[in-house]
Amino acid sequence: MPRLGQIALVALIALGLSACGFALRGSYTLPSIISPIGVVGEDSTTQRDLIAGIQRAGGVISEAAPLRLHLTAERITRQTTSIDSRAKAAEYTLFFELEYQLRYASGVPATPNRVIRLRRTYQFDNTRIVGKYEEENTLIDDLRQQAVAQIMTQLTRLTADDLSPEGDIPDTPDTAKASPESTSFTKTSPDATTP
Repeated sequence: MPRLGQIALVALIALGLSACGFALRGSYTLPSIISPIGVVGEDSTTQRDLIAGIQRAGGVISEAAPLRLHLTAERITRQTTSIDSRAKAAEYTLFFELEYQLRYASGVPATPNRVIRLRRTYQFDNTRIVGKYEEENTLIDDLRQQAVAQIMTQLTRLTADDLSPEGDIPDTPDTAKASPESTSFTKTSPDATTP
Protein backbone atom coordinates (compact mmCIF):
# COMPACT_ATOMS: atom_id res chain seq x y z
CA MET A 1 0.00 0.00 0.00
CA PRO A 2 2.62 2.59 -1.00
CA ARG A 3 -0.10 4.99 -2.23
CA LEU A 4 -1.75 5.03 1.20
CA GLY A 5 1.64 5.71 2.76
CA GLN A 6 2.21 8.71 0.47
CA ILE A 7 -1.19 10.16 1.33
CA ALA A 8 -0.49 9.72 5.03
CA LEU A 9 2.91 11.42 4.66
CA VAL A 10 1.41 14.42 2.82
CA ALA A 11 -1.32 14.74 5.46
CA LEU A 12 1.29 14.59 8.25
CA ILE A 13 3.41 17.32 6.62
CA ALA A 14 0.35 19.55 6.10
CA LEU A 15 -0.66 19.07 9.74
CA GLY A 16 2.85 19.92 10.93
CA LEU A 17 3.03 23.10 8.83
CA SER A 18 -0.35 24.33 10.01
CA ALA A 19 0.57 23.61 13.63
CA CYS A 20 3.69 25.81 13.42
CA GLY A 21 1.69 28.73 11.97
CA PHE A 22 2.88 28.40 8.39
CA ALA A 23 0.57 29.92 5.80
CA LEU A 24 0.95 30.26 2.05
CA ARG A 25 1.87 33.74 0.85
CA GLY A 26 -1.31 35.60 0.04
CA SER A 27 -3.50 33.64 2.44
CA TYR A 28 -4.78 35.77 5.32
CA THR A 29 -7.24 35.49 8.16
CA LEU A 30 -8.82 38.78 9.23
CA PRO A 31 -9.72 39.42 12.88
CA SER A 32 -13.41 39.79 13.64
CA ILE A 33 -12.98 43.44 14.71
CA ILE A 34 -12.51 44.49 11.06
CA SER A 35 -15.21 42.42 9.44
CA PRO A 36 -17.27 43.99 8.07
CA ILE A 37 -15.03 46.80 6.86
CA GLY A 38 -15.38 49.56 4.31
CA VAL A 39 -12.71 50.57 1.80
CA VAL A 40 -12.81 54.25 0.87
CA GLY A 41 -10.82 55.96 -1.84
CA GLU A 42 -10.82 56.91 -5.47
CA ASP A 43 -12.00 54.13 -7.74
CA SER A 44 -8.52 52.78 -8.36
CA THR A 45 -6.84 49.49 -9.16
CA THR A 46 -5.33 49.48 -5.66
CA GLN A 47 -8.75 49.86 -4.05
CA ARG A 48 -10.19 47.04 -6.16
CA ASP A 49 -7.21 44.77 -5.38
CA LEU A 50 -7.54 45.49 -1.67
CA ILE A 51 -11.28 44.76 -1.67
CA ALA A 52 -10.61 41.47 -3.49
CA GLY A 53 -7.89 40.57 -0.95
CA ILE A 54 -10.17 41.26 2.00
CA GLN A 55 -12.94 39.17 0.47
CA ARG A 56 -10.54 36.28 -0.25
CA ALA A 57 -9.53 36.41 3.42
CA GLY A 58 -13.17 35.95 4.44
CA GLY A 59 -13.78 39.61 5.22
CA VAL A 60 -17.04 41.36 4.42
CA ILE A 61 -17.05 44.69 2.58
CA SER A 62 -19.81 47.06 3.66
CA GLU A 63 -20.36 50.80 3.27
CA ALA A 64 -22.14 50.71 6.65
CA ALA A 65 -19.18 49.10 8.47
CA PRO A 66 -18.08 50.72 11.76
CA LEU A 67 -14.46 50.81 10.51
CA ARG A 68 -13.29 51.99 7.11
CA LEU A 69 -9.92 51.72 5.47
CA HIS A 70 -9.23 55.05 3.76
CA LEU A 71 -6.71 55.08 0.91
CA THR A 72 -5.73 58.71 1.27
CA ALA A 73 -3.02 59.03 -1.40
CA GLU A 74 -1.23 56.98 -4.03
CA ARG A 75 1.82 58.30 -5.87
CA ILE A 76 3.95 56.74 -8.60
CA THR A 77 7.07 58.59 -9.73
CA ARG A 78 9.96 57.70 -12.00
CA GLN A 79 13.52 58.94 -11.63
CA THR A 80 16.53 58.49 -13.91
CA THR A 81 19.27 56.72 -11.97
CA SER A 82 21.90 56.30 -14.69
CA ILE A 83 22.58 57.41 -18.26
CA ASP A 84 24.39 55.73 -21.16
CA SER A 85 27.31 56.99 -23.26
CA ARG A 86 24.88 59.00 -25.42
CA ALA A 87 23.54 60.83 -22.36
CA LYS A 88 20.22 58.98 -22.56
CA ALA A 89 18.50 57.29 -19.66
CA ALA A 90 19.80 53.74 -19.19
CA GLU A 91 18.23 52.96 -15.82
CA TYR A 92 15.14 54.22 -14.03
CA THR A 93 13.82 53.81 -10.51
CA LEU A 94 10.08 53.62 -9.90
CA PHE A 95 8.82 54.94 -6.58
CA PHE A 96 5.43 53.76 -5.32
CA GLU A 97 3.91 55.40 -2.24
CA LEU A 98 0.57 54.55 -0.66
CA GLU A 99 -0.98 56.32 2.34
CA TYR A 100 -3.84 54.75 4.27
CA GLN A 101 -5.64 54.97 7.59
CA LEU A 102 -8.33 53.10 9.50
CA ARG A 103 -11.14 55.43 10.53
CA TYR A 104 -14.42 55.06 12.32
CA ALA A 105 -17.62 55.60 10.36
CA SER A 106 -17.76 59.08 11.89
CA GLY A 107 -14.46 59.91 10.15
CA VAL A 108 -12.44 59.95 13.38
CA PRO A 109 -9.08 58.12 12.98
CA ALA A 110 -8.86 54.68 14.65
CA THR A 111 -5.15 54.29 13.84
CA PRO A 112 -2.41 56.71 12.80
CA ASN A 113 -2.01 57.53 9.11
CA ARG A 114 0.47 55.06 7.60
CA VAL A 115 2.68 55.24 4.52
CA ILE A 116 4.03 52.33 2.50
CA ARG A 117 7.00 53.19 0.30
CA LEU A 118 8.46 50.82 -2.27
CA ARG A 119 10.88 51.20 -5.12
CA ARG A 120 12.07 49.16 -8.07
CA THR A 121 15.03 49.85 -10.37
CA TYR A 122 15.08 48.60 -13.95
CA GLN A 123 17.17 48.91 -17.11
CA PHE A 124 15.84 50.99 -19.99
CA ASP A 125 16.75 50.15 -23.59
CA ASN A 126 16.10 53.15 -25.87
CA THR A 127 15.90 50.85 -28.89
CA ARG A 128 12.94 48.92 -27.40
CA ILE A 129 10.79 51.74 -26.02
CA VAL A 130 7.37 50.06 -26.44
CA GLY A 131 8.50 46.87 -24.69
CA LYS A 132 10.09 48.85 -21.88
CA TYR A 133 6.90 50.79 -21.16
CA GLU A 134 5.06 47.48 -20.93
CA GLU A 135 7.74 46.27 -18.52
CA GLU A 136 7.32 49.45 -16.47
CA ASN A 137 3.56 48.88 -16.19
CA THR A 138 4.21 45.30 -15.06
CA LEU A 139 6.61 46.56 -12.38
CA ILE A 140 4.03 49.11 -11.19
CA ASP A 141 1.44 46.33 -10.89
CA ASP A 142 3.94 44.26 -8.89
CA LEU A 143 4.65 47.19 -6.53
CA ARG A 144 0.91 47.71 -6.08
CA GLN A 145 0.47 44.03 -5.19
CA GLN A 146 3.31 44.28 -2.66
CA ALA A 147 1.64 47.30 -1.05
CA VAL A 148 -1.71 45.50 -0.86
CA ALA A 149 0.03 42.45 0.67
CA GLN A 150 1.62 44.67 3.34
CA ILE A 151 -1.73 46.23 4.21
CA MET A 152 -3.34 42.78 4.41
CA THR A 153 -0.55 41.55 6.70
CA GLN A 154 -1.04 44.55 8.99
CA LEU A 155 -4.81 44.04 9.05
CA THR A 156 -4.41 40.39 10.09
CA ARG A 157 -2.29 41.47 13.08
CA LEU A 158 -4.74 44.13 14.23
CA THR A 159 -6.20 43.77 17.72
CA ALA A 160 -8.77 45.82 19.62
CA ASP A 161 -5.90 47.33 21.65
CA ASP A 162 -4.44 48.79 18.44
CA LEU A 163 -7.58 50.85 17.84
CA SER A 164 -7.83 54.17 19.57
CA PRO A 165 -11.15 55.26 21.07
CA GLU A 166 -12.81 57.87 18.88
CA GLY A 167 -11.08 61.21 19.29
CA ASP A 168 -7.75 59.94 20.74
CA ILE A 169 -5.63 59.75 17.59
CA PRO A 170 -4.58 62.96 15.83
CA ASP A 171 -4.75 62.80 12.04
CA THR A 172 -1.00 63.11 11.47
CA PRO A 173 1.18 61.13 9.05
CA ASP A 174 3.03 58.14 10.44
CA THR A 175 5.23 55.60 8.75
CA ALA A 176 4.15 51.97 8.81
CA LYS A 177 6.57 49.73 10.67
CA ALA A 178 5.49 46.34 9.38
CA SER A 179 8.67 45.67 7.40
CA PRO A 180 11.82 47.44 6.16
CA GLU A 181 10.15 47.95 2.77
CA SER A 182 7.32 49.89 4.35
CA THR A 183 9.52 52.31 6.28
CA SER A 184 12.01 53.34 3.62
CA PHE A 185 12.77 53.00 -0.03
CA THR A 186 14.55 49.72 -0.68
CA LYS A 187 16.15 48.62 -3.91
CA THR A 188 14.88 45.29 -5.20
CA SER A 189 15.70 43.33 -8.29
CA PRO A 190 12.94 42.90 -10.89
CA ASP A 191 12.24 39.33 -9.79
CA ALA A 192 12.36 39.97 -6.05
CA THR A 193 9.28 39.30 -3.96
CA THR A 194 8.08 40.67 -0.66
CA PRO A 195 8.21 38.06 2.13
